[in-house]
Amino acid sequence: MQDRRPVAELNWIFRPEPARPSQVRELAGRPIHAAGPIGPDGEKEVVLRDGTHLRVKPTEIVAE
Repeated sequence: MQDRRPVAELNWIFRPEPARPSQVRELAGRPIHAAGPIGPDGEKEVVLRDGTHLRVKPTEIVAE
């Protein structure tokens, strides 16, 4: 018998910083579908599951 552990499932969630505009803060807690590499400006492009595209700081992406 093999020792099998369940596979952990992580969901990436958008958690904007408080200083962001209210329209961006309203997207807090939405799941992320895809994220690109970090650009020269220190931000990355993400696509939320609803299709919204955003430029975010890596610290605004959290795992749940």
